[in-house]
Amino acid sequence: MDWISEDSVESLNEAMELASEYSDKMKAFRSGLIEPELRNFQLAAHKAYDMFSSREKEVFLMRLRNHSFPLIASQIGVSVSSAKTYWRRCLSKCNGLFQDVAFMDIIDE
Repeated sequence: MDWISEDSVESLNEAMELASEYSDKMKAFRSGLIEPELRNFQLAAHKAYDMFSSREKEVFLMRLRNHSFPLIASQIGVSVSSAKTYWRRCLSKCNGLFQDVAFMDIIDE
């Protein structure tokens, strides 16, 4: 790249990194702002997602896209039964947190 100086390349790389970081931070707003009464559920969803294993995250995201269990199993290299087990674990983790949130909302009222 004779037409661009090393300093310019470095500045361009820094600008691209900053833009990427900004884009990541703005993801919080892409799905729309959450009504106050639903924010506790959103926070609980983040906690559940953080509790998922990497395999559970894969299955969870694919199920949210309406992928079938046979398709998920073939794409991640597990049996259909295992894909269903990962999904049940995700639902169990979500359910526990959402029940806690709903209970806390009742107490707060």
